[in-house]
Amino acid sequence: MLAVVCLLSGLAAGWSLSGTEAKTTDIRWKYGSAELVINLEKDMADNETLMGKIFSKEYSAAGATNWLKFEHQLFHFTDPDLVGKLKELSYESPVSRELRELRNKRVGPWTYQAQEVKVSIPEREIQPSSGYANVCESGIFFRKKIEVFLPDQPDKKITLQASGRYACPNGYKFPDIQLSREDAKKLFGYSDFSKYETAAAVVIQE
Repeated sequence: MLAVVCLLSGLAAGWSLSGTEAKTTDIRWKYGSAELVINLEKDMADNETLMGKIFSKEYSAAGATNWLKFEHQLFHFTDPDLVGKLKELSYESPVSRELRELRNKRVGPWTYQAQEVKVSIPEREIQPSSGYANVCESGIFFRKKIEVFLPDQPDKKITLQASGRYACPNGYKFPDIQLSREDAKKLFGYSDFSKYETAAAVVIQE
């Protein structure tokens, strides 16, 4: 922060000098072994040029970004501290509405991610109907609409409603998804599983 203050003080002094014969004077901002040189004639020709100069170096860009954050509450969008400020927004603010729209569309941080899953066919008495699936009741798929596909053949996919459930205690291995024999054949081309097969799955609707 001290470095940023020094830089801004120097720039202010440079602006006052730019109206005199000292237009070729350089402002040198040193911070440790790093140095940023602002040329009053070239770098302060306009705001865009000046900002480009400041943000051309990683250390000066970081200093300027921190100054904007702490002095003016202007955050970079990747700054985790921004989350705390978002909590202060009212429900009906324009930003709140846009964030809800992103959530509803599953865009950005709300995008569903596919993950590798183990697929099996359970005994007939607990086998789900076609179009449905059994999943771990403590897993991310339970009560969701999911798409199961083969990573190396993305066109081979099925959509299922994961409404069936089974307990998956910690310390024990269970398949992630149980299919009907009919759906297994649609997906893999066969249904004679010895134990389980590997596929990928992604939530497509809550």
